[in-house]
Amino acid sequence: GAQCISPDGNFLVFTGCHREGGYGSCDLYISERNGNMWGEPINMGKGINTTHWESQPSLAPDSKTLFFASNRPGGKGISDIWVSVRDDDGNWSKAFNLGEPINTPWQEMSPFIHPDGKTLYFSSDYHIGMGGMDLFLSKLNEENGKWTTPKNLGYPINTHEDEITLLVNANGDLAYISS
Repeated sequence: GAQCISPDGNFLVFTGCHREGGYGSCDLYISERNGNMWGEPINMGKGINTTHWESQPSLAPDSKTLFFASNRPGGKGISDIWVSVRDDDGNWSKAFNLGEPINTPWQEMSPFIHPDGKTLYFSSDYHIGMGGMDLFLSKLNEENGKWTTPKNLGYPINTHEDEITLLVNANGDLAYISS
């Protein structure tokens, strides 16, 4: 399923569904690169995975912050964006809900944290949009640690159809969209 590779190319985080030893329908797994080979995937554990759906991982440029989507209880809506942070010993924190203004009573999915580490792209069917799922961006205010009000990326990126996933290159001048 959905996957991401850390900016340094050393970690692969992916979605595995109905795998032996999994916690739920879809879990997040991590594999570390050793030379030109990938290590055995490891379930990221109960701090990140639940009996519910966890998917669509995105690692921040520091490879220590993981954004992902989940429909687990305790969120704001149907599906939300959650975050886990890796400590210096390599342990991932218990996931926490990114909260408002990103998450709403409806669906937020497909987080993508830009290589600048402070621009978050995601899809939502609640924030004011043009169709079903639209693509939005929010910026992290580094002074107070809060995310700005999400901004719809507008037409021609968003249409009356569902736009769900967006990946942007480091220069910010090229994007790949799933519509």
